[in-house]
Amino acid sequence: MMIIDIRKLNAQKKYFGSMEFDYEAPETLIGIPYVKFASPVKVELEYDLYEDDSLEVKGKISYRLEGQCSRCLKETAQDVEGELDAFFEPKKDSEDYSYTNGVVDLTKAVEDAIMLSLPFGLYCAEECESERYSQ
Repeated sequence: MMIIDIRKLNAQKKYFGSMEFDYEAPETLIGIPYVKFASPVKVELEYDLYEDDSLEVKGKISYRLEGQCSRCLKETAQDVEGELDAFFEPKKDSEDYSYTNGVVDLTKAVEDAIMLSLPFGLYCAEECESERYSQ
């Protein structure tokens, strides 16, 4: 579930905690030709809710990419991990992520973390990747 209900956490006096879930990320996030997600993105996070109802989320994402090697086109796969680090504020003009009506939607923060963690290419072997620099 990609939602954190701030009102519910406040009512339960639950100001910190953790969550784990799988996210079916859209293939459009991947800018590498002929590559797709092999499985859902696994999201593991911890959250802290502050007195001003701002929410800090930290954790990691992990997923597997599969497709054609960006150099030799051989079928290959790669496991990728990335950091999730987001701060949500209940204001629209926030420099960080914002939320309204007491509900935080994590989708944009998770997708940003995925895009920041994506490799520039998918390579079948270290040799294939290093050959691209020797041209």
